[in-house]
Amino acid sequence: MARDVQQENIYERKTKGRLPVKWTAYEALLYGKYTTKSDVWCYGVLLYEIFTIGGSPYPRMDGRKIVNLLQDGYRMPKPQHVDEELYQIMMKCWKNDPDARPTFTKLKNQLKDIETQHKVRILINMKVSFHVGPTCLGSAK
Repeated sequence: MARDVQQENIYERKTKGRLPVKWTAYEALLYGKYTTKSDVWCYGVLLYEIFTIGGSPYPRMDGRKIVNLLQDGYRMPKPQHVDEELYQIMMKCWKNDPDARPTFTKLKNQLKDIETQHKVRILINMKVSFHVGPTCLGSAK
């Protein structure tokens, strides 16, 4: 779906053809308008696929019904093992108003922050495990 939209930052679908409905932005489905913000919607769906390890978006849903569901405010629910902070990033990608969606730069920074926090947590857990382990064993002597 992505195209070079730097000059006008928007393009319209003029032909009738098949759309990947489950990945297509709300405004693109309704009005045939595509912007970099509609690519952000699609990226949110891609994040869902990645963090569900290949899970299908809108599982067991007919593509023809998705437009109506989106109009009613439906968004894919948070998968059990996905962190709430990461899910909120996906939800921001799926805002009805394209202008309310984050930019790709902002998304990159948010994901980088989550990665950094995760690495810090792993290091802290490793240090705690290391310090607790030998102390417990040492006291048993």
